[in-house]
Amino acid sequence: MFKYVLYLLAIMIAVGLAVGGIHLYRVAVKNKKEMAAYEGPAAAVERRFGRVLVVYYSLSGHTREIAEKIKALTGGDIYEIKTAEEIKTTPWFYLTLRRQIKEKNYPVLAGKLPDLSRYDIIFVGAPVWWYTMATPLSAFLEQVDFQGRKVVPFSTQGSNYGSYFEDFTTQAKHAEIQRAQSFNNLPSKYDEAVDNKIVQWLNNL
Repeated sequence: MFKYVLYLLAIMIAVGLAVGGIHLYRVAVKNKKEMAAYEGPAAAVERRFGRVLVVYYSLSGHTREIAEKIKALTGGDIYEIKTAEEIKTTPWFYLTLRRQIKEKNYPVLAGKLPDLSRYDIIFVGAPVWWYTMATPLSAFLEQVDFQGRKVVPFSTQGSNYGSYFEDFTTQAKHAEIQRAQSFNNLPSKYDEAVDNKIVQWLNNL
């Protein structure tokens, strides 16, 4: 009986790995096709944005990279959303997140909130968790009022942003939402294409 259970478990693991491998392959093919459209000489930002603030939350560092690129291209200020208690990617990380999102039990934030009234346009980004916004961003949106300012949301994710932008629009109080953009987590060979993707997005706002 015990051998049968082990055999069944081994089959389940093998099937899981195969399905995961197929998904990763499909994502890689999709990423390659998308980023091919942004290959070529470095593009330049062709417009001015006035006073810019880039707000972001990042856990692994990918969202920070995108936020810093936006800051550099727009000449804006930058503000990092931080939590009072460090969020750690434990084995129970996603189960805990799922419960927090369902219950709208968001983490306590650290530091002083930015004065949004000083800016003409505000970029706001975070990673996608459980197909929606990372909980620290939801906590931030609960505490701020954009007071009619132009707000440009962006996301980072493995492959699917889910309801991120729909939820953002719902939670961002009095925001004049502009064209959003999503960024998949990509290897460094796509860095130049990502730069061009950001520039093209900025030029079309």
